[in-house]
Amino acid sequence: MSEDLKEEMKRLKEELAGLRSQLKEVLEERPKGQGMYIDIGHPMRHYMDDVMRGVAEGVHGELERSIFIGPRGVRIMRDNPYAEGEPEKVDFAKTAEAMNALSHEHRLRILDELMTGGKYINELQEKLSEITTSTLSSHLNVLEEAGLVVQEKVRGRYLVTIPGRTAYKMARQVARFLERRENE
Repeated sequence: MSEDLKEEMKRLKEELAGLRSQLKEVLEERPKGQGMYIDIGHPMRHYMDDVMRGVAEGVHGELERSIFIGPRGVRIMRDNPYAEGEPEKVDFAKTAEAMNALSHEHRLRILDELMTGGKYINELQEKLSEITTSTLSSHLNVLEEAGLVVQEKVRGRYLVTIPGRTAYKMARQVARFLERRENE
């Protein structure tokens, strides 16, 4: 080890010991049960900014993969092509396919499990143990073909798409409406 490196290590150890001493004094002086604010200084802020930027990029990447990738790996358009005033055309076949995918209790329960985040098939199997593996796989295929879920190419996790989230929320609203009607 070079002399410069040894000196730097010695200086850092002394600085760390001083900081520990200051922290101990602050902790002893503050009233019991009160929180504490520590100014971490300018160099540490840069480090935290880098960490937070990395986390944000990771979350953004995860959202890109889970939301903007369609069931066949095709990118879903972010811009509304009908915003210019063109009459919106409804694809009733796709609507019927999505509604058909929601027509089974097991598929709704699968969506319910995926709403909290992506899951591997074995995780879904653990949560939904009353559904056999082959049936679970079949239901996931129906949901994927309808564009309500997507499977990551690399990791294999299943994720809910924006249309899947919207369809799930609509199904919950219908369930609440029916419950209220029964209770009236």
